Amino acid sequence: MKKTFLLAVLMLLIAPGLKAQNADSADVYMITCAPGTASYSIYGHTALRINIRDTEFDMVYNWGIFDFSTPNFVYRFAKGRLDYLLGAYSYKRFLQEYVSEGRSVWSQKLNLTTAEKERLFVLINENLRPENIKYRYDFFFDNCATRVRDIVAASAADTVIFPLKEKSLSFRQLIDPYQKVLPWLDLGADMLLGLQADRKASVADEMFLPMFLRDNFAGSVIVHDGRQEPLAGPVETVVDIPPAQTGEKAWVPQAVFWLIFVFVVLVTFVFKRPGLEKAIDYILYLIYSVIALLLIFTNIFSEHDALHLNLLFLGINVLIAALFIMMLSGRKSVKLSRLTLTISVLWFPVALIAGQGINPALIPLVLTIMVRLFSHCGFGKAL
Repeated sequence: MKKTFLLAVLMLLIAPGLKAQNADSADVYMITCAPGTASYSIYGHTALRINIRDTEFDMVYNWGIFDFSTPNFVYRFAKGRLDYLLGAYSYKRFLQEYVSEGRSVWSQKLNLTTAEKERLFVLINENLRPENIKYRYDFFFDNCATRVRDIVAASAADTVIFPLKEKSLSFRQLIDPYQKVLPWLDLGADMLLGLQADRKASVADEMFLPMFLRDNFAGSVIVHDGRQEPLAGPVETVVDIPPAQTGEKAWVPQAVFWLIFVFVVLVTFVFKRPGLEKAIDYILYLIYSVIALLLIFTNIFSEHDALHLNLLFLGINVLIAALFIMMLSGRKSVKLSRLTLTISVLWFPVALIAGQGINPALIPLVLTIMVRLFSHCGFGKAL
């Protein structure tokens, strides 16, 4: 998913239109780009290339354009109101960008009839209209890869048949391998994704990931005059660059949170220094209050369905924020601490029963606040 917003808009303004009479001499390719190391590029990228033989027309149509300078970018992304758009620019310029980023590129020629290519041209031209170039981005269900999947399927004169698979993975399981290169991003995603991300993805669903789209198109067929033919030709390597090795380790967040947990346990049950405990409470309750409010926002107010029904709001629940406010005013509430701890304890068994995936680093994260809640519950003392 690319960020070259201004370049794409400029190229779009000067891009030549697709004409139906050129369809019989046009070749259509699906272009797949390897994952990068930046947060927006770790899942890879997909675009369509159209080359008209014996002409200089060789364009890429890219539905993965976004603008980091969009006002309130992070809020709009979290709220589910971030718009992406279609950009059109030369294939040469497209390849240069990926070579400069050190990312491999693959190409598959699509087996479309002249009539199907004409239909594809019509659909692309419709997408290029000023009122249509923007679309409401949804990571799992409407992104650069799903747009290519859908426009190719819509161009087919008959039917596109995707391959069958015996075993399906959940959306969370599908994205986990890509996120391991950025362990903190992986933790953040698992922290915010809810039960919707744990449902099994169909073959069509998993094509939101460019590499799965590439491989599934290689095994798909298209019906022409009652005969099933391959939808795409063999995968050809255009740019071959070994993936960059990252220095980050997947276990780092988990190790950090377990160290913090051990430190908090020692301060709470071994050192027992009131001044240090109070300082830790202010820091932890503030951080966990922010996380709890973020979870409430994503569960209730975000338009991303994948963020809904996130059971982590039990483990890090909003009552922590109420306790923090009371702490700032110099008040204590044993009963509220006990209620907050009880709700927090419910998170792990409820998440397991419901089938929500749990990032291992979340376990010490929740246990840490549970230790401090326990210390304020007054067990063994008169209320």
